[in-house]
Amino acid sequence: MIDSGTLLQGRFLIEEKIGSGGMGAVYRAIDQKFGSRVAIKQTFYGDKELAEAFEREARLLNGLHHPILPYVSDSFTENGGLFLVMEYIEGDDLSELLKRGETFSVDTVIGWAFDLLDGLDYLHSQEPPVIHRDIKPNNLKLTSRGKIVLLDFGMAKETSSNTL
Repeated sequence: MIDSGTLLQGRFLIEEKIGSGGMGAVYRAIDQKFGSRVAIKQTFYGDKELAEAFEREARLLNGLHHPILPYVSDSFTENGGLFLVMEYIEGDDLSELLKRGETFSVDTVIGWAFDLLDGLDYLHSQEPPVIHRDIKPNNLKLTSRGKIVLLDFGMAKETSSNTL
C-alpha cells in the first residue's frame, strides 16, 4: 500500500487509496505538473507475463478515445510496481450503488445499455478488435452527471483479425 502524501515520479501526489483487488490497488492523486486529479492504478508484477499484460493494457487504453472509457495518459515503473495514470472518474461503481439499494428507472438503464453497447462496438471495431472480458457492476462507474464509464481493462485482449 502507498501512503497518502507519497510523491511518485516526482509528479503524482497520492491522496488516498480508492480501490484494491487481488493484483493491485487504485489511488486518487494530484498531478503536480497540471494540478489535476488523476487515478493511479498500481500492479505488482512477479513475472514477465503479468508485466507484459500491464504494458499491453497501458498501450491499449492510451490509444482508445470514447466517452465511455477513461483516458490513460501515462505508465511507469517504480519500486517494484507498475503504474498506470488515467483520468479520475468521480462517482461510485454500479456495484456499490446496488448494494446501497439504489434503484434506477428503466429509461435510465436502457440509456446506459445503449452507451455501453456503443462503447463495445467501438472496442470491437478496432484493428485488431479489443475484447474487454470483465464487464460487471464493479467495473461500471456512474459519474455525477449520470453517465456510465467502463473501467478495468486488465483482462482486455487484442484479438487476431480472424477471431469471430
